[in-house]
Amino acid sequence: MRNPHLRPLPELALQVRSLGGADAALYLVGGAVRDWLLERPIGDLDFVLPQGAIAFARRVADALNAAFFVLDAERDVARVIVHKGPERTPLFLDFAAFRGANLEEDLRARDFTINAMAIDPFQPERLHDPTHGLQDLKDKIVRVCYPDAFRDDPIRVLRAVRLAVQLEFKMDPETQRRLRDDATLLARSTPERQRDELIRMLAHPKADSALRVAAALDALPVIWPEIRLLKDVALFPDRPMPGWDYALATVHYVHRLMQTLSREHNPEASANFALGMVSWLLGRYRRQLAEHWTTRLHPYRDVRPLVVWAAVYHAWGMTQVRPVATAHGWQYPGYAEHSARAAEARGQALRLSRAEVRRLVRVVRYHIEPLHFAEDETALDDRAIHRFFRAAGEAGIDAVFIALASVLARYGLTPPHDLWERHVRVARRLLEAWWERYDQVIEPPTLLRGDEVQQILGIPAGPMVGLALRALQEAQAAGEIHSPEDATQWLKAWYQGYRSRDERGHTAPLAR
Repeated sequence: MRNPHLRPLPELALQVRSLGGADAALYLVGGAVRDWLLERPIGDLDFVLPQGAIAFARRVADALNAAFFVLDAERDVARVIVHKGPERTPLFLDFAAFRGANLEEDLRARDFTINAMAIDPFQPERLHDPTHGLQDLKDKIVRVCYPDAFRDDPIRVLRAVRLAVQLEFKMDPETQRRLRDDATLLARSTPERQRDELIRMLAHPKADSALRVAAALDALPVIWPEIRLLKDVALFPDRPMPGWDYALATVHYVHRLMQTLSREHNPEASANFALGMVSWLLGRYRRQLAEHWTTRLHPYRDVRPLVVWAAVYHAWGMTQVRPVATAHGWQYPGYAEHSARAAEARGQALRLSRAEVRRLVRVVRYHIEPLHFAEDETALDDRAIHRFFRAAGEAGIDAVFIALASVLARYGLTPPHDLWERHVRVARRLLEAWWERYDQVIEPPTLLRGDEVQQILGIPAGPMVGLALRALQEAQAAGEIHSPEDATQWLKAWYQGYRSRDERGHTAPLAR
């Protein structure tokens, strides 16, 4: 650890401090100080002051032209939200009155010693460190500040695991013992706080390690009870693998795939056969994937953790059905629907937004389709691609990567060459259709309006009009029609065939 005096604090921290005046008792605390000392990137900023935190936060928000929220009026806690960079990444500035009579009492009441340090941004050389957090930073130890830290705020159980994995630290034995004893108390924390800590865990490249530790300490099943079944079942009779290991391996490889296809190409991230092929065939979509994975379905959360969440839950349905031997190996008929229902229920219970739940469910439900396409590539024509994305929408992009990760979860980075080439080719064709042929295959331009369909077929407004329009669009995607005249003739023939099949009592459904 180099001398922290050589590293300036973020300009924003100094700007906030200057708003307090030269003699103000205003301190930067918590994770920002920890990361500053470790020379890690600094994200959100937490400040404490003796009193008047809400009023001061309002002044900061006015000065920065930023959003302002009162988090806890009784405890004098407020938040300011600013956005930085071209992607408008939200940055939280939290302000709180001392918990206790003074700064030292406030710091001693915090979660872990490495988070219980404070500095005045105008005097960063003076570190306030009553619990010896600096020494624990040097020794790479996560240690609670006081014996009842987990009991007073059970969400710290997940935070301890996340910090240990994220920082590559270890927990001291007493902290580990107390965490195990108090893990079930997580049920007392609110679903929103459980969700937020879980999202932070899933977003980290070592999410699989954090999830494994949290499960081993009996913390994760408190908020994800479904994983108990995964821990108790072996999957794939031809290559037996514990269900939980398979789910975690899928998490691991989802992150590896994201790293391989990050905006800036890193040759070391793809220095093997499996990931090298991914980089070669899918690397042209790095920019589009970066934009896709940083899309926000909630103002303060992007979609990446949802993809990782889906990686865990995609496997759950396998615990609900019997495996069947097929020409393509052992399969679990209908498991994706079971998985999607479980993911939906848990996403709602943990208060994901409606848009996030929809995305999660679609990723889990439709990840199976690219796997099926790879079994028979001749089935992957433009009509099939149109149907896939009509059902999955933009979630189909993420479903592609869950499918790829699930193959690597079974075979590691040395899958059978022919098998892996098929899966990556399927991924390439699906991504190509979405980003290069969208107007041709995914959403062809409308050739006939609903009222025109009614007139051509002589039918009233109703569900049949929508069915006809979907059939027409599907035929466009398949390259069967190219003009309104083509559409008119095709539609008449389609409707005649539809009525004929209906009269015989076995009308086939159009598509998913």
